[in-house]
Amino acid sequence: MARYLVIRLSAIGDVAMLIQLLYSVARANEQHDFVLLTQPFITELLLDPPDNVEAMAIDIRNEEHSLLGLARYARRLRLEHFDAVLDLHDVLRTKLLRGYLRLFGIPTKHLAKPRKERRRLVANHPGKDLTPLPPMWQLYRKVFLEAGLSVPEVIPPIDIHPSLQESFERLHPELLQGRGSKVRLGIAPFASTRAKTYSPPKMKEAVRQLAEDGRFEILLFGGRGREAETLREWAKELPHTHSVAGTLDFSEELILMATLDVVVSMDSANMHLASLVGVRVLSVWCCTHPAAGFLGIGQSWEDCLQPEGLDRRPCSIFGDNKHCHSGDFLCSEAMPPEMIVRPLLELADRQALQS
Repeated sequence: MARYLVIRLSAIGDVAMLIQLLYSVARANEQHDFVLLTQPFITELLLDPPDNVEAMAIDIRNEEHSLLGLARYARRLRLEHFDAVLDLHDVLRTKLLRGYLRLFGIPTKHLAKPRKERRRLVANHPGKDLTPLPPMWQLYRKVFLEAGLSVPEVIPPIDIHPSLQESFERLHPELLQGRGSKVRLGIAPFASTRAKTYSPPKMKEAVRQLAEDGRFEILLFGGRGREAETLREWAKELPHTHSVAGTLDFSEELILMATLDVVVSMDSANMHLASLVGVRVLSVWCCTHPAAGFLGIGQSWEDCLQPEGLDRRPCSIFGDNKHCHSGDFLCSEAMPPEMIVRPLLELADRQALQS
């Protein structure tokens, strides 16, 4: 039996993608133990893990932010007696951690990022090569295979234990209205950057059309602060619409998402949270592109909604760009609300025929 340290510090969506794979790997290798090292608040995503999976928190925003704090944490990791390190992040912090442990004879494997291919995708010229890169979860999978572990070909979503679902239903019965009679739709209209966020006024118009259709029960997802305030205002104005922004922790959001029929999300964490529990996602891509390999596990390329006529897209892999190839972030404005509304109305029509 071996004990593996699996490192992925951020971002939320990348960790969610890893958790889905990690659960499958753990179940296929029950003789081994796996410890996921990530940030404290992200450990909430480990919902009902296999018995041989646990989380370990590293506070890179505070105690372990400095080089001295990181060195102290590395010494702590040495005392945990890991048999191998799998670095699925490959940034400076994780290189330092794995390098320190390697000094004491602990073997390491790490993620190989397709940096050259990513530069090709974001080149600033029209007609560029948009051949898709390998999905990020496949790059994770390769590291597990290189470590000699069994990895399933198909990665299923995680299961929500019935007791967790029942507890959520007792605490939040108001969030489960319309089950069975309406299409349960989650909408997460924000992302971590402006460049990745579809025009809020146009998204609000899409939500209005869907709310007034009458066949949808709409739940709005977002963060605390400005996002929560905005979505509360939307929910006050629109029928059959509720905002859960800033009111639930990650584990509760996962349980709630598992009750939905479909989610509309930016290229953001919510796309991967929905993937984690096996819910279909209509993903909206602005300055980024699904060809970069960050589409959620099990999600469909046909469900990717992208602006048309902007032949310099994408201009960023992660959406952290300050400038736009097309000028003035046109990719966030180019899609009409009907591009989002149309496939959802078609879904409602199909469900009506089946009932």
